[in-house]
Amino acid sequence: MNSCLARRLNAFLIDVGIAYLLYFALGAPEPVGADPAPALLLLTWVIRVVPEKILARSPGKMLLRLDAVGPWWAPLVRHLWLIIPVPLAYLVPVIPWYSLLATVIGISALLHPANRSLADRLAQTTVIPRGAGCALPG
Repeated sequence: MNSCLARRLNAFLIDVGIAYLLYFALGAPEPVGADPAPALLLLTWVIRVVPEKILARSPGKMLLRLDAVGPWWAPLVRHLWLIIPVPLAYLVPVIPWYSLLATVIGISALLHPANRSLADRLAQTTVIPRGAGCALPG
């Protein structure tokens, strides 16, 4: 894994950590299905999308100095893989939807020559470290 992918992963883990803190502050609602609770996935989506719409960075990206470059609607599309598992978990709870989507997104970034994930390509977005100029997955 190159340093760009590592920084992107670290930014995501910071955002997930913040979502977990809020999740437990709300009383940790029960999970549905084989994956994390829908409330946790929705909190993670909000923590990643809302700041990106306002400031072009999620909290993790702010700490690691990463910028998302793309159309105004890109954060909504790029992070859909976090909320798609919520209704699917209610429909077919035995399938780990979040794990499947996260694996597909991660592998698509590793296999793409420019390290851009399927989510990045759908959202027409590139995430770059300030001052370094390398493309990262979304």
